[in-house]
Amino acid sequence: MFPNRPRNQQPRQGSRRPPTWIGRPPQNPQQQSSVTANLLSSFRDQDGQLDFNKMTEVASQVGRLYGQVSPLITTFFKK
Repeated sequence: MFPNRPRNQQPRQGSRRPPTWIGRPPQNPQQQSSVTANLLSSFRDQDGQLDFNKMTEVASQVGRLYGQVSPLITTFFKK
């Protein structure tokens, strides 16, 4: 229809931009292992052993908190 109009060139395969991250950027494996170590250190007793009673208590608290907050959150994300 417009013979003198320049055609758009297709982008090359290698010229794609990397995705922009929303929120927290991805972590490398060394950072992930240090986060895991810090998290587990919260559940150790004075002797350095894992305290399973503390773990179950925290899990129970998280479950109760989820039970209280989930109805509020689902009102915002109705289908």
